Amino acid sequence: MEKYLAMGMKELRELAKSKGLPANGSKRDIAERLLNATDSEKGSSDSKDNKEDNKEEKTEKLVTATKKGSAVLDHYLPQDIKSTYHVLQVGDDIYDATLNQTNVGDNNNKFYTIQALEPDDGMRYMVFTRWGRVGVPGQNKLLGPFTKDRAISEFQGKFYDKTKNYWPNRKNFRCFPKLYTWLEMDYGEDEKDNKKGKKKRSESTISGPKESKLERRIADFISLICNVNMMKQQMMEIVASTQGYEVLKRISDEIGQARRSTLEQLSGEFYTVIPHDFGFKKMSEFVIDSPQKLKEKLDLVEALGEIEIATKLLEEETDVEDDPIYTRYKQLKCELTPLETNSQEFSMFSGTQNRMLLWHGLRIAPPEAPVNGYAFGKGVYFADMFSLSAGFSRIWPSGPGVLLLCEVALGEMNELFSSNCNAHNLPNGKLSTKGVGTIAPDKSEYEIIEGGVVVPLGEPKQVQSITSCISYNQYIVYNVDQIKMRYVLHVQFNDR
Repeated sequence: MEKYLAMGMKELRELAKSKGLPANGSKRDIAERLLNATDSEKGSSDSKDNKEDNKEEKTEKLVTATKKGSAVLDHYLPQDIKSTYHVLQVGDDIYDATLNQTNVGDNNNKFYTIQALEPDDGMRYMVFTRWGRVGVPGQNKLLGPFTKDRAISEFQGKFYDKTKNYWPNRKNFRCFPKLYTWLEMDYGEDEKDNKKGKKKRSESTISGPKESKLERRIADFISLICNVNMMKQQMMEIVASTQGYEVLKRISDEIGQARRSTLEQLSGEFYTVIPHDFGFKKMSEFVIDSPQKLKEKLDLVEALGEIEIATKLLEEETDVEDDPIYTRYKQLKCELTPLETNSQEFSMFSGTQNRMLLWHGLRIAPPEAPVNGYAFGKGVYFADMFSLSAGFSRIWPSGPGVLLLCEVALGEMNELFSSNCNAHNLPNGKLSTKGVGTIAPDKSEYEIIEGGVVVPLGEPKQVQSITSCISYNQYIVYNVDQIKMRYVLHVQFNDR
């Protein structure tokens, strides 16, 4: 430390930059970064790559994605390489690997990427590696030039060194403690587009309303739900697939058994397959050790699954150039009709925030999800008050949201006065669960519409005759055949 503090500020900053470290902050800040980087280099003697793994630094750099062939070139490749190389593909093998390792006990949360690069002129091959803590650019190295066979050999060697798995057998990947896990990528749609020479659709075709044959209100709504930028916002914290459900199930089984070390291990496994950017905070702060934390991660993984479905729909091979909004509307296979504000149907629901058909603002839990994260088991949750469902329909206090009013066939309800994550195991003769709340719409103002459907209108009132741990009524069905969507509401929240 002393030798760094003895240096001039300009010299110290230049040294930090030469090592790929941030050069901002006080002299002591920069000196500590340099000292930590030096200790990391000394602390590992296995190989140069292991030394590289332990350097975890932050730099600020604006990056853009460059796609040539089936895979996106790494953001941090030198520009001259980006312009003249693409990721090597031989048959169905795309030589692009993203690896991740999270170990809570050792405070590790790091990535390692490998790409074999083929020149556009087919002459000199390269291998590019980049590594560091998740969320920062990290260090990188460009190896070569090589022959094609040598580049493949270098790529496969790096993959084996980091995972102890052979690249040709990666489909049967085995995870080993304190080694990297391979995150499998889906190149399928891109490969189809490349083979057919299809023109890449820009995000702008679905990011905002344009001239369309659709009625304006419907066009605005379709623009919202098919907005790629909105999907990206929801995915900022996580970049992966629903592999995490299997780990969350095991965490669910462990919560409450007071085995901290097991929860640390399982949390590390989850963050390995569902990478999170925690910056340089201690990983011990992010152990999934409570039902609340488990539910948060379930919500994140569910969002990934829904975004995957949405993006696959948007990637369908259709001509969206002339009227992209109408094209997306037709893909939904669901007819929408605007409801006029002066119509009888609208007036039935406009007087108060308390409704029932039934309000829905929460996703149905997929079958692979653990049950512990859900108050009344895995099902579709409804409410008789707008405000309750509205809370589940958005991430931010202000902005657009979408809610459904559904006709729900509840049948005989199993009434519960406290949460029960096994409520989906209904007693004989029961078709749904009702979490009985202490606040509910005034029953004297309920109305019945066509088909005998009850609509709970009226101001919320305290229910004096019951004792319950639940604040508001919740209605849960476990079979989607009991649900008929009647109205979609596109709303704007303006919380202050």
